Amino acid sequence: MQEIPYTNDVHDDGGQVTVRQLTPDDVTDTYLSWFSDPVVTEYLEARNLSRKDVVDYMVGGRESGLHVMHGIFAKDSDRHIGNVKIGPISWKHGTAGLVTFIGDRAYWGKGIGREAVRIGVQLAFENYGLRKLSDGVIEGNVGSLKAYCAAGFVVEATMRGQYLLNGQSRDRIVISCFNPKFFPQEC
Repeated sequence: MQEIPYTNDVHDDGGQVTVRQLTPDDVTDTYLSWFSDPVVTEYLEARNLSRKDVVDYMVGGRESGLHVMHGIFAKDSDRHIGNVKIGPISWKHGTAGLVTFIGDRAYWGKGIGREAVRIGVQLAFENYGLRKLSDGVIEGNVGSLKAYCAAGFVVEATMRGQYLLNGQSRDRIVISCFNPKFFPQEC
């Protein structure tokens, strides 16, 4: 594994948000409040996190090379409104997960998820040289599925009954995006 160096580069595709690597200073009370909101966390495993939990996860992932956390910042206010996580990363295989999360509900339904996914894909492919990104969306999380598909992801598989959500069995929709440098036929 390799450490992922910290950079303060700001990534901007001309839309509503910018994306940059997070630092411990970004873990504010507002950030932590997202993980206490049952509407925001409906499709997340993480809930009620402490500052120490988040900082340890963020710094540990970057130092170990397992994942890197980026913040999504609204251009209209420079507010931190969500995250993009690239990881877990397999450097051997050139693959990783890509998780986007809009914690500030005032920014839901504005196309920001799609924009953040696009920037995350660009970072993963161009900055980290990854070949393929994959992740899973819980059945019923329509907003996430739309954002990923609009940003170039395709559905690769459905894992039946993979999740339990409020006591109900839900499928895991496996989505992937392929780096055209390695998969030219996919583009």
